[in-house]
Amino acid sequence: MPGVLGRLALALSPARSAAAAMTWLPTGGNYPRLLTLEPQALVGRSGLYLLWHLGVRPCWIRAGASPDLAAAVVQLARAPDVANFSSHDGPFLSWCFCGLEKASGYVNFLARRLRPALQDQAYTRDQAVDLSAPGLVCALPPRTIDIAEH
Repeated sequence: MPGVLGRLALALSPARSAAAAMTWLPTGGNYPRLLTLEPQALVGRSGLYLLWHLGVRPCWIRAGASPDLAAAVVQLARAPDVANFSSHDGPFLSWCFCGLEKASGYVNFLARRLRPALQDQAYTRDQAVDLSAPGLVCALPPRTIDIAEH
Protein backbone atom coordinates (compact mmCIF):
# COMPACT_ATOMS: atom_id res chain seq x y z
CA MET A 1 0.00 0.00 0.00
CA PRO A 2 1.50 3.36 -1.00
CA GLY A 3 2.27 5.97 1.64
CA VAL A 4 0.75 9.44 1.80
CA LEU A 5 2.99 10.76 -1.01
CA GLY A 6 2.19 7.76 -3.19
CA ARG A 7 -1.55 8.21 -2.69
CA LEU A 8 -1.20 11.93 -3.41
CA ALA A 9 0.69 11.18 -6.63
CA LEU A 10 -2.05 8.75 -7.70
CA ALA A 11 -4.73 11.32 -6.88
CA LEU A 12 -2.98 14.03 -8.91
CA SER A 13 -2.10 11.86 -11.90
CA PRO A 14 -4.49 11.84 -14.85
CA ALA A 15 -7.26 9.31 -14.47
CA ARG A 16 -7.08 6.23 -16.62
CA SER A 17 -9.58 6.80 -19.36
CA ALA A 18 -11.20 4.62 -21.97
CA ALA A 19 -8.50 5.90 -24.32
CA ALA A 20 -5.82 4.36 -22.15
CA ALA A 21 -7.51 0.98 -22.57
CA MET A 22 -7.61 1.27 -26.37
CA THR A 23 -5.59 -1.33 -28.23
CA TRP A 24 -4.45 -0.50 -31.74
CA LEU A 25 -4.13 -3.55 -33.98
CA PRO A 26 -2.32 -5.44 -35.20
CA THR A 27 -0.17 -5.57 -32.11
CA GLY A 28 3.60 -5.48 -32.43
CA GLY A 29 3.70 -2.60 -34.90
CA ASN A 30 3.76 -4.80 -38.02
CA TYR A 31 1.05 -2.85 -39.83
CA PRO A 32 -0.48 -4.15 -43.07
CA ARG A 33 -0.68 -2.26 -46.32
CA LEU A 34 -4.27 -1.22 -46.94
CA LEU A 35 -4.32 -2.40 -50.56
CA THR A 36 -3.36 -6.00 -49.70
CA LEU A 37 -5.25 -6.43 -46.42
CA GLU A 38 -7.80 -9.25 -46.25
CA PRO A 39 -10.48 -7.67 -44.01
CA GLN A 40 -12.42 -10.80 -42.90
CA ALA A 41 -11.47 -10.29 -39.23
CA LEU A 42 -12.98 -6.80 -39.37
CA VAL A 43 -16.42 -7.74 -40.75
CA GLY A 44 -19.21 -6.29 -38.62
CA ARG A 45 -16.76 -4.85 -36.05
CA SER A 46 -16.98 -1.17 -35.17
CA GLY A 47 -14.01 1.00 -34.36
CA LEU A 48 -11.42 3.58 -35.29
CA TYR A 49 -8.81 3.43 -38.01
CA LEU A 50 -5.72 5.36 -39.05
CA LEU A 51 -4.05 5.41 -42.47
CA TRP A 52 -0.56 6.71 -43.29
CA HIS A 53 2.33 6.33 -45.69
CA LEU A 54 6.07 6.33 -45.10
CA GLY A 55 7.46 7.68 -48.37
CA VAL A 56 10.01 10.46 -48.78
CA ARG A 57 7.65 12.76 -46.92
CA PRO A 58 5.69 10.54 -44.51
CA CYS A 59 2.09 11.62 -44.13
CA TRP A 60 -0.99 10.73 -42.13
CA ILE A 61 -3.74 10.08 -44.66
CA ARG A 62 -6.93 9.67 -42.65
CA ALA A 63 -8.41 9.13 -39.21
CA GLY A 64 -11.89 7.65 -39.19
CA ALA A 65 -14.44 5.44 -37.51
CA SER A 66 -16.91 2.96 -38.92
CA PRO A 67 -19.67 0.66 -37.71
CA ASP A 68 -18.13 -1.98 -40.04
CA LEU A 69 -14.37 -1.66 -40.36
CA ALA A 70 -14.22 -4.25 -43.15
CA ALA A 71 -16.63 -2.24 -45.32
CA ALA A 72 -14.67 0.94 -44.61
CA VAL A 73 -11.35 -0.75 -45.47
CA VAL A 74 -12.71 -2.11 -48.75
CA GLN A 75 -14.09 1.32 -49.68
CA LEU A 76 -10.82 3.06 -48.80
CA ALA A 77 -8.76 0.52 -50.76
CA ARG A 78 -10.92 1.16 -53.85
CA ALA A 79 -10.85 4.96 -53.53
CA PRO A 80 -8.50 6.48 -56.14
CA ASP A 81 -7.43 9.31 -53.81
CA VAL A 82 -6.26 6.74 -51.23
CA ALA A 83 -4.73 4.36 -53.79
CA ASN A 84 -2.60 7.25 -55.10
CA PHE A 85 -0.56 6.95 -51.89
CA SER A 86 0.57 3.41 -52.79
CA SER A 87 3.56 4.84 -54.67
CA HIS A 88 4.69 6.50 -51.41
CA ASP A 89 5.35 3.30 -49.38
CA GLY A 90 1.91 2.59 -48.07
CA PRO A 91 -0.78 3.25 -47.22
CA PHE A 92 -0.55 1.41 -43.92
CA LEU A 93 -3.48 0.74 -41.64
CA SER A 94 -4.09 0.33 -37.92
CA TRP A 95 -7.46 -0.10 -36.24
CA CYS A 96 -8.96 -0.23 -32.79
CA PHE A 97 -12.19 -2.08 -32.02
CA CYS A 98 -14.51 0.08 -29.94
CA GLY A 99 -18.05 1.35 -29.73
CA LEU A 100 -18.93 4.44 -31.74
CA GLU A 101 -20.50 6.55 -28.97
CA LYS A 102 -17.21 8.44 -28.51
CA ALA A 103 -15.91 8.08 -32.06
CA SER A 104 -16.39 11.75 -32.98
CA GLY A 105 -14.26 12.81 -30.02
CA TYR A 106 -11.45 10.39 -30.88
CA VAL A 107 -11.49 11.22 -34.58
CA ASN A 108 -11.55 14.95 -33.84
CA PHE A 109 -8.54 14.60 -31.52
CA LEU A 110 -6.58 12.53 -34.04
CA ALA A 111 -7.48 14.83 -36.94
CA ARG A 112 -6.47 17.98 -35.06
CA ARG A 113 -3.23 16.43 -33.84
CA LEU A 114 -2.16 14.67 -37.07
CA ARG A 115 -3.73 16.84 -39.79
CA PRO A 116 -4.34 13.91 -42.21
CA ALA A 117 -4.20 14.71 -45.92
CA LEU A 118 -7.65 13.26 -46.76
CA GLN A 119 -9.50 14.15 -43.59
CA ASP A 120 -12.00 16.35 -45.43
CA GLN A 121 -13.02 13.59 -47.85
CA ALA A 122 -16.40 11.91 -47.33
CA TYR A 123 -16.61 8.11 -47.35
CA THR A 124 -20.04 6.52 -47.05
CA ARG A 125 -18.84 3.57 -44.94
CA ASP A 126 -17.50 5.88 -42.23
CA GLN A 127 -19.41 6.98 -39.16
CA ALA A 128 -20.43 10.63 -39.53
CA VAL A 129 -18.19 12.78 -37.32
CA ASP A 130 -19.67 15.58 -35.24
CA LEU A 131 -17.02 18.26 -35.80
CA SER A 132 -18.23 20.18 -32.75
CA ALA A 133 -17.57 17.23 -30.41
CA PRO A 134 -14.66 17.89 -28.06
CA GLY A 135 -11.54 15.89 -28.83
CA LEU A 136 -10.92 12.82 -26.67
CA VAL A 137 -7.25 12.11 -26.08
CA CYS A 138 -6.02 8.77 -27.33
CA ALA A 139 -2.62 7.28 -28.04
CA LEU A 140 -1.24 6.67 -31.50
CA PRO A 141 -0.66 3.10 -32.63
CA PRO A 142 2.58 1.68 -31.17
CA ARG A 143 5.76 2.40 -33.11
CA THR A 144 4.17 5.24 -35.06
CA ILE A 145 5.11 8.87 -34.57
CA ASP A 146 3.38 12.17 -34.84
CA ILE A 147 4.73 12.99 -38.30
CA ALA A 148 3.44 16.56 -38.02
CA GLU A 149 6.01 17.19 -35.26
CA HIS A 150 9.00 15.99 -37.29
